[in-house]
Amino acid sequence: RGLIQGYFEDLDKRAISDKSINVKAARKQYDFWFTRQRRDINSTVSIMEVIEIFEEVSAWASKEFEALGSKQSSLLVLSEQAKRICELLQAFPETEKDLTYLQVERIVKTIYEPSPVTFKSREIGYLPVVHHSSSVIKKVDELLWWDFSQNEIEHFFARWYQNEVIFLQAKSVTLQSPKDDNTLLLWQRPRAILHCHKTLFLVVSEMVEGKTVQPHPLHSDLEAVFENLEDLVVNVSKIDDNALDKYVIQDFEKLETRNLGQPKAYLTVTNGKKIAMKEEETFTSLDSLFYYPYKWVFKYKLGLKKTSILSVVKDTTLMGNLSHRLFEILFKEKDVLTWEKSQVEKWVSSRLNSLLEREGAVLLMYGREPEKTAFVNTLKYAAWSLIEIIRNNNWQIEGTEQLIEGTFNGIPVKAKADLVLKNAKGALAILDLKWRGASRRQNMIKSEEDLQLVMYSTLLTKDERIAQTAFYIIEDAKMIARNNEAFKEAIAVLPDKDFIQLNQLIWRRMLKTHQWRIKQLQEGRIEVRTEMTFRDLEEPNENGDTSEFDNFLEMKSKDAPFDDYKTLINLIE
Repeated sequence: RGLIQGYFEDLDKRAISDKSINVKAARKQYDFWFTRQRRDINSTVSIMEVIEIFEEVSAWASKEFEALGSKQSSLLVLSEQAKRICELLQAFPETEKDLTYLQVERIVKTIYEPSPVTFKSREIGYLPVVHHSSSVIKKVDELLWWDFSQNEIEHFFARWYQNEVIFLQAKSVTLQSPKDDNTLLLWQRPRAILHCHKTLFLVVSEMVEGKTVQPHPLHSDLEAVFENLEDLVVNVSKIDDNALDKYVIQDFEKLETRNLGQPKAYLTVTNGKKIAMKEEETFTSLDSLFYYPYKWVFKYKLGLKKTSILSVVKDTTLMGNLSHRLFEILFKEKDVLTWEKSQVEKWVSSRLNSLLEREGAVLLMYGREPEKTAFVNTLKYAAWSLIEIIRNNNWQIEGTEQLIEGTFNGIPVKAKADLVLKNAKGALAILDLKWRGASRRQNMIKSEEDLQLVMYSTLLTKDERIAQTAFYIIEDAKMIARNNEAFKEAIAVLPDKDFIQLNQLIWRRMLKTHQWRIKQLQEGRIEVRTEMTFRDLEEPNENGDTSEFDNFLEMKSKDAPFDDYKTLINLIE
């Protein structure tokens, strides 16, 4: 009530300078809709009161239709329907002055529901018709797909809250998840085409009901299968009697099903020297080459990259991207290290709202307010904690998303450091911001596999003064490092080991492993490292001396994480 009163007081003030504001009309509308008497569903209501409501709806819809330049035809329909309800109620006998809830419901449905359709019996020569592509369940010789356009309703979010799912599961009710719905949709789409054995016509309309339509999702699959799909396209407005004859296939060849088999330890090519050449590397590409060479070849040499529109970003990835972007903007503020906690929290709240609208709109959807609030609170705490750590250890901001360039075995390398710090003595520190995964980062440092930070620190200083490095986990507001020399608040994983010597050792391993991989590729052997093949792979060594293993990175015995090429290496059939 206080908010409503405040709204009308503000409206009164605005009306003084803005003559287009009609406070009286606004108050009248509010009173009409929200201060009326409410009735129990089992009681009755006066016919005159119902007429009054629908007359108001009819008048409003008609007025809005004209105000919008007669563009919203649905408003005109609404106005006419409300008007017909009023006419029907006014025709009631004078003896009936009140209506029950069911009577009102029946009257409204009588007006807006279509009349029942009576289907005719099948006639001689009729054509079988289905209204969904997956309804074709057996072999057909000829198929005319009349509306080969995008008309599917796609949902990228769950229809049920998690607590509702848990409750229903306890009652032995299993619900389909968005993943299940999507799997079913992918199975249903090609059913009609797979059952068609001779002649297939796909009719793609340019316009439907005056609006441009998108082709069916299977259209992109057809473009991938046929080198030039235009050769199979006929414009029906320019068609002649014999135009379709050339598209009729007379001979058919049955293709046998072939199983892909098991992954091989190596893929062999004839010209390995060509594969091994790459003008420029990044840490991401080098990491693939170190551990999973086939991923490096498929992605960076053959250009087989996953299309971003084929998947929806997971919440953790989205929150990681948003937090990275927010921290980048935050640490570009000149005096950020002098801010108080209240200033940081206020800044995060104001900047994050606009950032969510541009890059994280899914968190603004209905029902996700708790997640958004938790995300905002996490960022406030993490931002303030990081500023305090930097300030307490006498560091200054040297750069955010700073470009680092150098060479690796003679190959130019480019990288971007999330946050570079510098102190009064000229020492440098590099922070890698991660959304989550504290235990994973600790294990990486413990097993001496924090290759990215090693590369960044080596390329940044380019001399004996190795920069200090650390991971900052935003979700937990934790700093994880090898020691506490740069940040006394950090979780020290290897505090007793010499930081510089360890960095140099890991760097030598990276160089040796890279040389070994390049030699393999030049010989035409592309290693396919999986859990099924690692026992058949050669281990890195020098001159057959297995005691030299310490000169190389330790190889993996598991499948590659986040692998888009499992089908190509026969890991998935």
